[in-house]
Amino acid sequence: MSQVQIEELQIKYSFQEDTLKQLNEVVADQQKELLILKSEIRNLKSELQNMQETWQPSENMSNEQELPPHY
Repeated sequence: MSQVQIEELQIKYSFQEDTLKQLNEVVADQQKELLILKSEIRNLKSELQNMQETWQPSENMSNEQELPPHY
């Protein structure tokens, strides 16, 4: 292998190493964001469940305004 070929391989390796570091950072950032979003979804589900448990139709609500049976 010539010196030029070795240098080209070293340059390619350097770029690949840099790209790999960047990709690892992106994956780590996405993992953090995913954990935050999962937590927010759990909180929203909990709030929705609490709202459904405490919700009472008002006396003035007509049958058309009441929730369907599957709620």
